[in-house]
Amino acid sequence: MPSFSEIPIVIRLSDEERDSGVMSDHHLYDAVEAFFDDGFVVLENAVRNDMIDNLNERMLQDTEKLMAGEGLSHFAPLNNKVAEKGAKAGGNLSQVPPLEKEWLHPEIFANKHAAQLISCILGPKPEVHFLRSNTLLNNNDRQRVHSDMRFEHPTHPFAITQNVCLCDCGPENGTTELWLGTQNTGVEIRPQLGEPFIEETVVEARRKIRPPIYPRVKRGSIMVRDLRLWHAGMPNPTDNVRILLTINYYAAWFKNGALITFPESLRSHVAALDEYAGIKFAATYEPDVGFNYLNSKFSNNFSSVLRPDVWEKIAHVKTAKGY
Repeated sequence: MPSFSEIPIVIRLSDEERDSGVMSDHHLYDAVEAFFDDGFVVLENAVRNDMIDNLNERMLQDTEKLMAGEGLSHFAPLNNKVAEKGAKAGGNLSQVPPLEKEWLHPEIFANKHAAQLISCILGPKPEVHFLRSNTLLNNNDRQRVHSDMRFEHPTHPFAITQNVCLCDCGPENGTTELWLGTQNTGVEIRPQLGEPFIEETVVEARRKIRPPIYPRVKRGSIMVRDLRLWHAGMPNPTDNVRILLTINYYAAWFKNGALITFPESLRSHVAALDEYAGIKFAATYEPDVGFNYLNSKFSNNFSSVLRPDVWEKIAHVKTAKGY
């Protein structure tokens, strides 16, 4: 397996693997190796297309509601500040998937293949502390190269982003720019603590060693990315909304403090998802009456409760800079 490929390693699961939830030993071996080499690997044919298409259609309906002002909208930052709502928002909307039993399919939200791979990397019973999406609207902007880590963190894997592709992704509709092999860099490459963006001189130096890639990924695929990996959101010049379901896993020992809010009626269903894949949703529950998942507040506190001073420093920086 090449260490410096110009494309990501793609593990195509057979229909038998997909439907049984059991990945072959060879596929698991290759996926783990690719992850540690590149900080990224794709599990293709991980979810049936009919499930993917139905969820995509449902989430597109919610996208329209959010753009019409129903619920809380959060747009990802392009440079240093979160973009304002509307056409100039950079197009990168973070929305919560439908937190209703009929839509929380275990094959998608607790996929056994992804859970097995992530468990091999992070340890047993990895915890889900973030459940939203990367919904890319029509726009001509791109993000600066950044890492989702804005604080001092371990130099080995402790958090993983799992993106489920709800449509085919490619350069034409804003596939994410990825900088393979950059997962082991620290906060010293940022202008200052609290900023996710990588110093431009560092970016250009890395480009000469291993330039970024813009992968084509089929719907029904699962992208598994080290949360520390450099990346950047790209333009989507099409009128088609591109949705990546985003599920962030953490090692149980890391102790991330973020909780996902579900309605009380889903308590047993969430427990069943945990059991299905050998994972744990870090969940809190609210009464069904008045609950609306579209009103869920966005939080990017990816730090550990064992290091609370880290997030306090970041909050101070954000307040001082007005964002």
